[in-house]
Amino acid sequence: MTKNRPYLRSKLRRGRWFHTYRRGDKEISLEVHGLHPTNPKVFAAYCAAHARWEDRPADTPTPKGGTFAWAVDLYQASPQWEALAASTRKSRSSIFRRYVEAQGGRYLTDIRAEDLEAYLYSVGGHAAVNELKALKPVFAHAAKLRFIAADPTRGLRLDRPSSDGFRTADADEIEAFQKRWPVGTTERLVFDLALYTGAARADLVKLGRRNIKDGILTYRRQKSKVEANVPVTPELRAVIERTADISPAFILNRKGKPYTAESLGNLFRDAATAAGMVARLHGLRKAFCVYWAEKGVSTHQIAAMAGHLTLGEVERYTRAVDRLKLVKLLMVEA
Repeated sequence: MTKNRPYLRSKLRRGRWFHTYRRGDKEISLEVHGLHPTNPKVFAAYCAAHARWEDRPADTPTPKGGTFAWAVDLYQASPQWEALAASTRKSRSSIFRRYVEAQGGRYLTDIRAEDLEAYLYSVGGHAAVNELKALKPVFAHAAKLRFIAADPTRGLRLDRPSSDGFRTADADEIEAFQKRWPVGTTERLVFDLALYTGAARADLVKLGRRNIKDGILTYRRQKSKVEANVPVTPELRAVIERTADISPAFILNRKGKPYTAESLGNLFRDAATAAGMVARLHGLRKAFCVYWAEKGVSTHQIAAMAGHLTLGEVERYTRAVDRLKLVKLLMVEA
């Protein structure tokens, strides 16, 4: 057993190193024979084998070394993969499964940039952009470990289709929801907290009194790891005061436990539909940004409150508000 690497077996036979993952009565080749045990490629292959054994069904097959499926295994056992938000890992895992089923046995050295570009172009739209975002780190990881001489996705870019993204909840929809779901219902609590904190559902489910200090509600976004600092306005304070003091989170299900992001999204979707509201939770996040923009708060300040990575994200949300304010100013001057 190698120190700090349980189940790794590295043996020198006739001047050549052989590496396997041995557990119980099974011994799996790591497909990196000939390399010294300290080589990063050996560690990467070991991590992939260990993760496969620990986290997947016992009958999960071991991909052949050097193939695309093997590269996905290596990447999903890396710190870079673990650093991603759970929701990102989930969506990208779905993409990987489809690619592995279709091209998993293809050797990395046979995958060319022009092949990827042609296929993604045929897919088109946001799907192609998202698939490229998922594939890029897989090939980059393999290239950095020198399993391939060049990354076929390097420099490959797709035009993102123009879109306004998630619909922003407007005043009529907000009024309709408030009328359908009165204060005291879980649906209204979710709505009010989303509107007054601007938190995405993955963060909303975790918020509680522990996040408040000196009149500021602070949390680190799960998606971007950026800190968000939201002022506790009188409206938000009134909502918080209606929640139980001893609860681990503001929003609890019928069993007294916090919701998962998915279950909270489903609850709000059904509540919004019942109220005739098209916008979803992310639409309230955008409405939060618009609300502060209308109050004259700067883009930098809104970014700090919403935990945005770039000012461009905020500007997309508030662009319509800025145009309206400009028109009103022109009318006054006239």
